Amino acid sequence: MKEVWFWLPDWAVDMAIWEDDLVNVAPQADHTFVPYESMVSALDDIRRIPGIEKATTVVGWGLGALALMKSPAFSEKSCDWILLSPFADFCDESGEWTRQNLRFMAKQCLTNPEPSLNTFAEVFENEFGDWQDDWMASAKKMKKELLSKGLSYLAETSVTEPVGEGRNIQVVYGRQDACVLPAQTLKLKSLLPGASFKERPKAGHWPPLLLL
Repeated sequence: MKEVWFWLPDWAVDMAIWEDDLVNVAPQADHTFVPYESMVSALDDIRRIPGIEKATTVVGWGLGALALMKSPAFSEKSCDWILLSPFADFCDESGEWTRQNLRFMAKQCLTNPEPSLNTFAEVFENEFGDWQDDWMASAKKMKKELLSKGLSYLAETSVTEPVGEGRNIQVVYGRQDACVLPAQTLKLKSLLPGASFKERPKAGHWPPLLLL
């Protein structure tokens, strides 16, 4: 059976920016890069993403990883998971983000998303490379209410119970990640029974550096 990979993005990201590189992780597979807006519209049940029930591997990055871990109905499906820069709680005490700040940013996004986008860009400025302009250009085209919804989800949602037991789960994180600190990812060890954790010493938050 041919492998089918689905890629769930982080906040305000179009992962198709890196499609030419990321498909090389599994060259023989069919790859679907789920648009940010499609994923955020289905945060309550990712089974509503068209075609995802056929996935043999789901890659969840940041917000996408959180949505995957918080989808109990989908957790019964026996596909593999690859979680990039995941976390149990985006706003825990070891990170740089607070619920109050994210709630404010979510509200601000409804009228003007640019300050919130700039805040994230400042965090990533040392690791964007040539992708910064492409990322910002695509993010600015996204619907304001869905950018706001994604930030609200990050502020209010956390993983508190073990998930994914009995499946193949790979967790990959970057030592240089300034958005999701390694300490945040490592807190998932007690919540992902049997998962393998791999640190990439020279990588930050971006998937091409984490996977290639």
